Amino acid sequence: MRPVIGITVSIDASGRLRPATEVLFVRRSYARAVAAAGGLPLLVPPDADPVEATRVCNGFVVSGGADLPESLAASRGTTANAENADRIAWDRRLLDGAHALRRPLLGVCYGMQLLNLHHGGTLLPDIAARLPAALDHGGDGRASEHEVIVARESVLFAGLGPAASVCSRHHQAVARVAPGFRTVATAPDGVIEAIEAEAGDALGVEWHPESDATAATVYGWLIRRAEERA
Repeated sequence: MRPVIGITVSIDASGRLRPATEVLFVRRSYARAVAAAGGLPLLVPPDADPVEATRVCNGFVVSGGADLPESLAASRGTTANAENADRIAWDRRLLDGAHALRRPLLGVCYGMQLLNLHHGGTLLPDIAARLPAALDHGGDGRASEHEVIVARESVLFAGLGPAASVCSRHHQAVARVAPGFRTVATAPDGVIEAIEAEAGDALGVEWHPESDATAATVYGWLIRRAEERA
């Protein structure tokens, strides 16, 4: 049996995607990356009980999304591109459930930022505003390609080596890394690009591995962990 990997989804309650209709959505590339790595992808909506979801799924991908507030004490973000508050709240409950049952979890872009914030880290709300000399990291749906430097002690190093070219679509980033996590990849400008839980059950990447050549390494890590703990 292939490990079942739950993939979280975004919520459009504005009618932007379909007038007068609340829509759940996620890029298909996430499911394709999970399947290619050997997992069985399962989309998990915010209507599912997160505790039950952790019993059904062997691992999780917290997919990308819109902007997060600097403090999770805020109910909603302060930008026009704020992530849906219901999604943020549900994803946080899922993080707790996955951690309690030691289900391996991959956070991608928004997912990495939320993972870090939820566990006590901080957020850089706008890279360009705070770091004028920073690389172009993309954002607002726009993709950018740049290099990341990978730490030798990272679970990513065996597959990626000391550096890799990645697909980037973010303007927010991790500022201070949460207790219990460590930085395992950075961009040449110093922006944190990957974090790893010291316990070995969570990995966050700021880039989109499902859209570049790092997919086999990143999603392969998730599938192997899920198989080990199934």
